[in-house]
Amino acid sequence: YSLTAPPHGWTEYTGRGSIEMVAATLPPPTADGKTMILVCGTDGFVAAWGGPVGRGPKKPDGSKGPKIQGPLLGLLAEAGYSADEVFKY
Repeated sequence: YSLTAPPHGWTEYTGRGSIEMVAATLPPPTADGKTMILVCGTDGFVAAWGGPVGRGPKKPDGSKGPKIQGPLLGLLAEAGYSADEVFKY
C-alpha cells in the first residue's frame, strides 16, 4: 500500500499511485481474462486509478446513489489494462 502523508522514515510507496507502482505491485494486463483488478475508495482515488465512476439516482434519504462503472481511464488505462480487467466500486 501507499501513504499520502507518510511518517518520518517511511521507505515504502507514497502518494496516490504511479505507473511504476502499478508495474511493481499488480499482475500484468492479459488478453486471456485471467487478470482482474478491483479498485475501491473515495471517488477521487478511484478516478485516479481507473477513471471516474458515475452515480445512480440519489437514494430516497438524499444520500449518494450507487456507483456505476464509467470508462476506464487513469493509471490502469495508462498501464495497458482493459475495461474487462478492472472493476471500480
